[in-house]
Amino acid sequence: MRYSHKLVLSILLVSIFNLFSIVKGQNVNIVGVVTNAETGNAVEFANIGIENTYLGTASDMDGYFELVISETLSDKTIRVSAVGFKSKAYAVKDWLIKDSVKIQLTPVNYGISEVSVEAKSKIGYGIIRSTSNLVSDNYPQQALTYKCYVNAQSFKGDIVKKTESILLLSDAEGYKTPSFTHAYQNRNYKIVEDTDSTKTGSLLEGVTMIDQIINQDIVRCAGNILSLASINDFKVEVIGEDVIQGDSVWVIQYDCKTPTIQNSGDPELVKYSGEIFINKEDNAVLKNSIEAIRKGMFIHGNSFNNITENQQEITYKAETSYVKKSGKYVLNSIDYSLIDEVSNIKEHVFLQVVEVTEFDKSIINRQYYNNTEVDVNFWQTYKRPLDN
Repeated sequence: MRYSHKLVLSILLVSIFNLFSIVKGQNVNIVGVVTNAETGNAVEFANIGIENTYLGTASDMDGYFELVISETLSDKTIRVSAVGFKSKAYAVKDWLIKDSVKIQLTPVNYGISEVSVEAKSKIGYGIIRSTSNLVSDNYPQQALTYKCYVNAQSFKGDIVKKTESILLLSDAEGYKTPSFTHAYQNRNYKIVEDTDSTKTGSLLEGVTMIDQIINQDIVRCAGNILSLASINDFKVEVIGEDVIQGDSVWVIQYDCKTPTIQNSGDPELVKYSGEIFINKEDNAVLKNSIEAIRKGMFIHGNSFNNITENQQEITYKAETSYVKKSGKYVLNSIDYSLIDEVSNIKEHVFLQVVEVTEFDKSIINRQYYNNTEVDVNFWQTYKRPLDN
C-alpha cells in the first residue's frame, strides 16, 4: 500500500510538471482569413488544423477564423484545407510571429482533355489569376542579390564576338511588388568580371544588354500575362500538361491581342505571344517562353528611347526559368536572342544564376557601359555552370 501511494504521488508530480511545461509556453492568438486565390472571394468552412494534434478551427461564412497556438507547438505544421481547393501547409513557427494571416487557396482544376476550347480558355484565365495572387506566397519578399554567369554572343555579318561575365544583380524589394516600375526603381547591377579585353571608342558598342535580359523575369516585372490589370488583353488557352523539375505543370499558351507598354512593358511591340508553365501543386511559374516583334532596336532595354535611325522590325525570343530554393522560388536562368535580319545582326545571351545571396547595398546604379577590366587568372580557374 505504501508503494501504491508513492506511485500515485510520482504520477501526480509528473503530471504537474508536464502541465507546468505546457503552461510555460505562451499562447499566441492568431486571426486570419481564407480566400479563393482565383476570385478573391471568401472560402467558408475551411479547416485549419495543427497536424498530429486535435487542435484546430474552421473559417466562418466570411472566411475568417481565430486560432490559439501554444509556443510549445512551434515544431508542428498547420494544414489548411477546403472542399474543392488544394490544401496548403504552413510551419507553426512562422505563424507564431504574426498577429494575422491571409491564406489563399487554389481551386482544384480537373482534367482538361475532354473540355471545350472555351472551357480551356476559362480554366487558363483562372490558373493565371491564382498564380498572380500567389506570388507573395511563392517568391521572396525581401531584398536579395543574384550572382549570375552571363555568356553572350554577337553576330554581325561574318564577325562573331563572344564574351563571358559575372554579373551581380541586386533587388531592394525582391518580389514584394511585382511591376516594371518597381523593378526599375529597386534593381541595380554591375559587372564584376569580364572576358572582353577589346577597348572600343564607340559608346554604343560598349553598351550592355542587361536591361532587356533581366526584364524577362516576368514574375518580377509584372505588366504582362501575370498582370491582373491587363490579363484580358490576352487570348489564353490551356494546351496541355508537362513535367518540369519533377513537378507536374499546366502549359498555357497566350497571345496579346494589341501589345502596349502596359501589357508588355515595351512601347514598340507589333506582336507578343508565349507559353507559361505553371506548377499544378502551388501555382508557381516554373518557365515562361516568349516571342516578340518590335519596331527598331533599343539600347538599355525597353526603359529608354529607341535608336531612331533603325526602325525596321526585329524579333526577340526569351525563355525564363525559376527554381525552388529554401522554400521559395527564385530566378534560375534567362535565355535571350535577338534577330535583326535587315542589318544582319544576331545577339544571343544566356544568363545563369549561380548563387542567391543577401542584398548587396554597395550596388547603387546600373552598369550600362561595360568597362570592366579583365582578370585573366580568374577566368583560368573559374568553373562555368555550363560545364557542370
